[in-house]
Amino acid sequence: MKHIGIVVPTFHIQSETFVVTEINALVKAGHKVSVVTFDNLNDCPNLDSSVEIIIINKSISAALRYALKKPFTTIKGGFLANKFSVISIVSLLGYGLNIAEVINLHKIEHLHCHFMHAPLAYAIVASRLAQISISSIGHGHDVYVNDSDLKLKVSLCNFSVAVCEDMEYFLKKYKVGQIKLLHCGVDLSLFNSSPTRLNEAVKLLFIGRLVEKKGLHFLLPALKKISKTYPISLDIVGDGPMLNDLKYLCEELNIEKYVRFLGHRAPLWLAKNTSKYSALIAPFCISKNGDKDTGPLVLKEAMASGIPVLTTELMGTKEIVNNKVGFKCEPSSISGLENMLIDFCKLNPYERYEKGSNAKHWVASNFNANSQAKKLSGWIQSI
Repeated sequence: MKHIGIVVPTFHIQSETFVVTEINALVKAGHKVSVVTFDNLNDCPNLDSSVEIIIINKSISAALRYALKKPFTTIKGGFLANKFSVISIVSLLGYGLNIAEVINLHKIEHLHCHFMHAPLAYAIVASRLAQISISSIGHGHDVYVNDSDLKLKVSLCNFSVAVCEDMEYFLKKYKVGQIKLLHCGVDLSLFNSSPTRLNEAVKLLFIGRLVEKKGLHFLLPALKKISKTYPISLDIVGDGPMLNDLKYLCEELNIEKYVRFLGHRAPLWLAKNTSKYSALIAPFCISKNGDKDTGPLVLKEAMASGIPVLTTELMGTKEIVNNKVGFKCEPSSISGLENMLIDFCKLNPYERYEKGSNAKHWVASNFNANSQAKKLSGWIQSI
């Protein structure tokens, strides 16, 4: 089995649980896996103990030493770097040489790059310098907003992964490279609890970065409209630039008694506490700059915990959520969210439980991280 280097800009970012989940699943599939990153932020308690975290050398002298050892390969790398329009040849070749040194030193046989922005360009150059294969996976902002040289990057990868059908369709429009569909999977050993809440009152949970594309600024007015008719509350887990704006909106709407801001919580807290809620709500929308969630793992984690999910018809949610496991409405619609909440509140506790039970089975059958990793492993091994 090939030694895989997982390339990420920084490691680990606690909101990017999909990276660690995939790494652990690839280890279970039989691969040696190393993380190749520009910055190691903190310890990751969930990471398999066999995984080495390698920080990319940022020294120009180290790049020059590698270039002197392999001058002809370096010249070829320079011609490749010249094809990119945004990042300078010096930067691309410098980082590319340093990553190539990591590849040779640690005997990495394949690079798999999460996110398709600048680090993918460096990794592509490095893969050519070290003469190994490379794949990439898009997640959202890197495909729809920060998309410089995206067609070129896709054409230079052995294959590229889309995390939902809409992204697959979008990338295939370039008509270059191999595009494969693979939804992010859930570690079912972590999210394996059963629902504990069967009350009449509806207790909703939101989990995520407090940014525009999460859609909370549409949800809170909808909550205001139905809070006097139905017993409903909302716990918001997460932090971000919109925190103060959202708190002010709650005050302005006079719904502070129904909404709690719990701040950041670790993945293990989520795994243990998600099942205590009536449902997870994720009112995704498209932000003004075009950014949007694509295949939200948070929906699958909540479903694996046995609770229904309430979300919007956007990108991967259309493949994740159906009427048996929850409800969907149109994005950016206060009235749509209001009607969806009313429909959910009208369900009796058993009907909610049944949707949660269906959700648990749906995730286990379709979004098991170990099954997804085996597919990815097969593609890598076949190169």
